[in-house]
Amino acid sequence: MTVHDDLAAAGNRAAALRQSVVVLAGRLGDTIDVRRLKDDVGRVIADLNLIAQASHERLPQGQPGEIIYIPDEEYDPSLWAEADDEAAGPRPGR
Repeated sequence: MTVHDDLAAAGNRAAALRQSVVVLAGRLGDTIDVRRLKDDVGRVIADLNLIAQASHERLPQGQPGEIIYIPDEEYDPSLWAEADDEAAGPRPGR
């Protein structure tokens, strides 16, 4: 297996674990243990993202548990043109 294959397999398993935890949360409620488990799964996924970034891997998009590398560079300001602030709503006069 390649690093790409290993990361894809780990990402898929992490996605399956996340889904299982969601099902458990629905059955058991939002207990402290369930919240801790959700946080743990989130950390595993975050760590997989860091490993993917460090190894310069990009997994195919659209897979369950896909790992997406988000660069630290600034976004193009035109991406946010005409966007409204979620907290403030639309600007007056629009």
